[in-house]
Amino acid sequence: MKRLEFDENSKLADILKKIQQNEESEIEILTTPQVSLLKLGLNKEVVRLVGQASGKKVFFKDELAAKKPEAAVGGAAVEVEKDAGKLASDNLGFTEGKDVVEEPKAEPAPAEVPVKKKWFFLPKIPPLKGPKWLYFLAGFILLIILGTLFLFWSVPSATVIFLTEKQFKEAELTLVASPTADKADAEKGIIPTQMLDTTGEDVAEAKATGTKTIGTPAKGRVAIVNRDTAEKKYFAGTVITPASGPATQFTLDAAATISASPLGCGANPSPPCSEAAVDVTAKAIGEEGNLAAGTVLKVGNADVNLVFAVNGTNFTGGTSKKVTVISSDDQKKAKEDLIKKMEEKAKKDLEEKNPDIVIAEGGLENTVVDEAYSNKIDEEAQDFRVTLKLKFTARVFSEKDLKDLLIASISDSLPAGYSVDQERSVVESEVLEKLGEDLKVLGKIKAELVPDIPVEDIKKNLAGKNFNEADQYLKSLGYEFEVKVNPPIFRIFGTMPYSGKRIEIKISQKD
Repeated sequence: MKRLEFDENSKLADILKKIQQNEESEIEILTTPQVSLLKLGLNKEVVRLVGQASGKKVFFKDELAAKKPEAAVGGAAVEVEKDAGKLASDNLGFTEGKDVVEEPKAEPAPAEVPVKKKWFFLPKIPPLKGPKWLYFLAGFILLIILGTLFLFWSVPSATVIFLTEKQFKEAELTLVASPTADKADAEKGIIPTQMLDTTGEDVAEAKATGTKTIGTPAKGRVAIVNRDTAEKKYFAGTVITPASGPATQFTLDAAATISASPLGCGANPSPPCSEAAVDVTAKAIGEEGNLAAGTVLKVGNADVNLVFAVNGTNFTGGTSKKVTVISSDDQKKAKEDLIKKMEEKAKKDLEEKNPDIVIAEGGLENTVVDEAYSNKIDEEAQDFRVTLKLKFTARVFSEKDLKDLLIASISDSLPAGYSVDQERSVVESEVLEKLGEDLKVLGKIKAELVPDIPVEDIKKNLAGKNFNEADQYLKSLGYEFEVKVNPPIFRIFGTMPYSGKRIEIKISQKD
């Protein structure tokens, strides 16, 4: 039997815990007179139940003392107990002078509730001594300290910028863009391509630059004189021209027949020559056709001495002026300019919807779906409008594939200690020729080179360093640098952020 002793500072939880932890099957509980905890029967019962749940029998010192006298009496006591038991059994459950029916029946003993074994106990906290405000003050100071530590850990950040000279490497590479390829192949120089379609419609205004002379032809009436002894006939449209002076041409508006004249006609006292009047119109517009009265004109191929025409009055109505008109070149140029504008917009729209693609120069084809002009060619106008509806077909490929192929082509020729900054490097391409469904393209790269800097190691070495140590460490790396601390107020503490995650490393090239 194991004896456990407890004093006035012991708690019920301490007693139960020691009973559970003890390996003996029988335990004696010994307490000092000052312990009032186990003077309550309920507490004793709880202790017994916990002991039973742990497979142990628990005795209290006063109970053991009560059992000792019985043990001293020895066999006599045992005999008396046996005789008493025998007499009790002879009564067969009846008592003289009492009605057993009226006796109250004993209530059944309540079932013992097993106590679960606890594996977790709160630490024992001694009672607080002294004024409460002192503890509140200590807690407040502790809170300030923890808050300050949290601010120093999570708020300040630093950016370290390494300044390097700009270095570029340019290169070109001929590739085959194939719609049947499923991945880029650096050895074969193949890059996968695909088709993208889009449509567009737009209107543009353009200035007319063509010129044209417009006006009306001169008109008048002539008399055709026939001095020949034979009759003369002339059809409408026969050309007559001045016998002298400007070679302005006129045509007969109608046919004319002039009868024969007697020999020597026109000279006194001979009779006059035969003649016929007919209207004429200048073949060209302009004031040059406004001939003065009395102008002699040659009729067709006739000898002017035998047949001629003369106007009795001035020819009038001939006018001309230069005007601006729409030329075929105007329409052609306006169409080409609008197509170029629509191509740029279509390319931009495709690249915005597909940000990771490259459209090679010459890789965007268009088909005219509809075309209309507000004015016809040679129509007088100062400006005009052209309306186009186009369908665009683009041959595109991945920008990443193009960069990877171009960077791989120059990787062996990079300066030692440098690598290519893919984000800042620029790639271009242009279509050289069509090879059936494939395209022969020329890829170009302007690669921006940056020094190989161990970013994570630098963050680790800077974390928590004072500014002087950080400055010496950064100088040892051999680069020009700048350090920015945010918020700037934390610079007064002269310390880099304690967390490496709050330090950012950048590389900036000088202009």
